[in-house]
Amino acid sequence: MYRIQQVANMSMLANIVMFISRENFTHFKDIILVGRQIPRGTPPAWYGKCVRYCKPRNKPPNVKGYQVGCISDDNCTYCKYYPCPEFSVCGNGEVPEPSYNRVCMACPGECLYMGETYALGETGIVSMDTVNECVCRGFIPQIVCQKKIPQPPPDIFCEY
Repeated sequence: MYRIQQVANMSMLANIVMFISRENFTHFKDIILVGRQIPRGTPPAWYGKCVRYCKPRNKPPNVKGYQVGCISDDNCTYCKYYPCPEFSVCGNGEVPEPSYNRVCMACPGECLYMGETYALGETGIVSMDTVNECVCRGFIPQIVCQKKIPQPPPDIFCEY
C-alpha cells in the first residue's frame, strides 16, 4: 500500500497514479520518486530539502511535471525537484506549449526555471545554485546562467 500526501490537484494525482502503474519506483518519507532504475547499492536519501545520490554516480530520475536542479561535490549529487506551473490559457490567450527541455508547458515567449515563469529578455534571475544570475533568452526561450561564483556547499543549497 502506498500513501500519497498533499496532491495539489486532480491532474497531478492522475500523473502519480499513472507512474505507479507503469514505472519502477521508490518512496522516501511520503514522497514518490519515479525512475526506470534506482540502483540498490547506494539508495537515494534525503539531505535537507534535497535528494542525495552518491557513488557510484546515480543519475536523478526525470519525473513528469517536475523540473530538477542539482549540484555536485566529489562524492554525491544533490537535487531539488520543482513542480511545473499549471496553465490553462496564457495571459494573451495563446495555448501553452512544451518548454525548451520538454518537461513542463510554458506560454510562448516565456522561460520556465525551477517552477517559475520569466519573460523573454528578463535578467537578474537568481540561479538554482542561489549565487549566480541567469537570463531568459533565445529563439526558443530558455534560461542561460553564467557561473561566475562557485556553487555553494550542499548544506547551504539543500538548507540542511
